[in-house]
Amino acid sequence: MQMTTKATSTGVGYASKSDYEYEGKNYEADLQHGDIVTILDGGSVEESQFGPQHYFLIKTRNGEKRTPFNQSSINILVAAYGAESEQWIGKEAKILTKKTVIAGKKVIVAYFVVKGWYLDDFGDLTIDTPVQPETILTPKTDAQKEVEAIRNTPSGDGIKEEGIPF
Repeated sequence: MQMTTKATSTGVGYASKSDYEYEGKNYEADLQHGDIVTILDGGSVEESQFGPQHYFLIKTRNGEKRTPFNQSSINILVAAYGAESEQWIGKEAKILTKKTVIAGKKVIVAYFVVKGWYLDDFGDLTIDTPVQPETILTPKTDAQKEVEAIRNTPSGDGIKEEGIPF
């Protein structure tokens, strides 16, 4: 079987959602509910046991760390900062954490959000004021213009209503 090598570490630690000890020193969790972090790179995609995962380098309370962004976080950041993740570099995100059970394991899920987002009483992501998607207008074809002209006549069929008593 042909094997290939794959880089498994960039020399930067992964962000923790729980307190930890490293080289004899105790640290608070890197990602805590309400923290503001700064996105430091455009991200990369790595294979994980659950398929492709988007990892980003962020600045946390304990320094630079790598962490995966879930699809909910990506959707929120795309709406706020644009679809090109390189545009996210230097932008800030607020951390919302939620304790839950996934595949029978108790975990802490971290969401990376922008102003206005919060977790409601049921732990669902909610926004105060929904972000309106950008409207893209395309020019009408000649056929669409003709149909619109017909529809805008008083009878709607293009026939003038002269002499109709009702």
